Amino acid sequence: MTHREEAQMDVKFRVKNKSCSLSGLYSEFGVNSRVIKKEMKEGIVYEIAEIYYKKNDLEKILASIRSNSEVINVDTLYSNENILIIKLTTEECPILGIIKKYSGEGKTTFTKEEKIEEGENVWYMSMTSVELVKELSERLKDATGDDVLVNIYKKSRVDKKSLFIVKEAYDLGFFDVPKRINLLELSATLNIPPTTLDLIIRKSLKYFLDVEIASGEKVQTTRE
Repeated sequence: MTHREEAQMDVKFRVKNKSCSLSGLYSEFGVNSRVIKKEMKEGIVYEIAEIYYKKNDLEKILASIRSNSEVINVDTLYSNENILIIKLTTEECPILGIIKKYSGEGKTTFTKEEKIEEGENVWYMSMTSVELVKELSERLKDATGDDVLVNIYKKSRVDKKSLFIVKEAYDLGFFDVPKRINLLELSATLNIPPTTLDLIIRKSLKYFLDVEIASGEKVQTTRE
């Protein structure tokens, strides 16, 4: 699939991942976690994770992690009364294989931020097109059977001049129904040729609509 060039966007994906050994800790102990480092090589995942266990029974948490069928090895690196840091080796589950592909074809080091919040996996990634966001959302939904919640933070790459022009057009009533100013009048006011002005406005609106329509689809609803 060929993706047209669009703005770099900061995107948060949130999805249930029952096969993740850290996800189950929330339902069992009510604890969240954060992946500090993750590497995936030849079907094996090596990660360092920080678990916020808040005075829960440390041995029970470690026993729960070790009992997961995907877990190969667990080593404790650090612990106090609130935080546990572990080195975890697991088999690569399908959802991580999907994320690895979209974080960079052929990369073995997972460089995007990952958290476990309320038993769900949360990834923060930078992506170059709305089509890629939609495609990854659909792949994750197929793999988990659950809707994928998405937030897009950087919605468009509209240059400052174009953004100023669109704002002026908005303030002068170009987008009102009925219009308070037409294209020729706006052109004379801003001293921009009508054809150039029309192109700037249409391209800018296209960026805004691409993201707004995509973020309103079922698999890309926002929680925040």
